[in-house]
Amino acid sequence: MFFARSQRSLIIFILPGCALLTLLIAWPVLQSAVAALSLSSGTEEGVPQFAGLTHFRTLVTQSSFWSSLSLATVFTLTTTALELVIALTVALLLYFQRKLPRIVEVLLILPMFVLPVVSGLTFRYIYDPNDGPLSSLFNAFGYEPMSPLADSFWAFWAIVLQDIWRMWPFLFLIIYAGLKALPKSAHEAAKMDGANTRELIRYIILPALRPTLAVAMGLKVMESLKVFAEVYVMTGGGPGDSTTLLSLFVVKQAFHFFQVGPASAASILLLILGMSLAWGITRLQNRASLAGGN
Repeated sequence: MFFARSQRSLIIFILPGCALLTLLIAWPVLQSAVAALSLSSGTEEGVPQFAGLTHFRTLVTQSSFWSSLSLATVFTLTTTALELVIALTVALLLYFQRKLPRIVEVLLILPMFVLPVVSGLTFRYIYDPNDGPLSSLFNAFGYEPMSPLADSFWAFWAIVLQDIWRMWPFLFLIIYAGLKALPKSAHEAAKMDGANTRELIRYIILPALRPTLAVAMGLKVMESLKVFAEVYVMTGGGPGDSTTLLSLFVVKQAFHFFQVGPASAASILLLILGMSLAWGITRLQNRASLAGGN
């Protein structure tokens, strides 16, 4: 009555997906928001008492919260920047070296299919000071074996290295697909005008790839902020709190210290941080596109 037959069919197909997203995403976020604004004790009738911003004020007075927030920010920016450079470099090399067998592309993206827990356990074994390959390498060259996961400084960079190994193929896949989708006419015209490979990349390929790079960066930022399993099995957030990213801080508050209210407040802030960074990346990309168009 109100919709055409094609529109009704479209709505019927969309509704299950919308219901699933509501169940898996919107409802937990709503529950977290309620817990962040309520007292954990509630009332005798089971109705939560409104606490306002009490849990948020509690968070900002905790040094551990600010430490986890700064670690999460540094981890996100570092892994995203390094993985983007690696992925873009490898994608460009493959793009210009078309004679490589297809199996090379398949092998490059294999790490992204490794489960986070498996990846974390693998790197934990690599860094093992007693039987790990890294300690064996140090012994072979006559050096005392080191234990990166037991050092506050090196533990953080150990989890960064693990994330780079596992997730750079994810960005590579997006960028390489974007490269293959670029129109060939602009490349051919630039080559006819005498442009070399460096000029072709700088003036033709990179400007055309801006939307693809923005999407890749936005997705990687969201993934880095919610990283948990691999870091948890590698270090458990230690030594001390040197690898307690904001996602681990939320879990510790909720399940180790049973502080559901502050944990929910921290999870809401984590969501806001991820959305803000993704929005900022999109804005920068739009401004760069407008500047290039002018």
